[in-house]
Amino acid sequence: MATRKEYIDKLENQMREWNAQIDEYQKKAEGRSEELKAKFNVKMKELQEKRAKLRLKLDKIKDSGEDTFDQLKKDADHLWDNVKAGFAEVRSIIKK
Repeated sequence: MATRKEYIDKLENQMREWNAQIDEYQKKAEGRSEELKAKFNVKMKELQEKRAKLRLKLDKIKDSGEDTFDQLKKDADHLWDNVKAGFAEVRSIIKK
């Protein structure tokens, strides 16, 4: 099981990777049909909301002690899964 610091580092690294992916997806969306861009924009907004929730949870983990880490980690893992699903949705739109 990852320590609190290892978990924070893992989330921070993943958030940076996701930022790069978002930039890439936005570039790919340029020049696409208006219909595709509209779908893309809706899913990107949802994804950004999910990422914001995960960022808030990560900040809580940073500010927490070891005593609350396990519960916050469970919550963050759930949010992580939601963000990954959001990326899959955006990726499926871009690949069309």
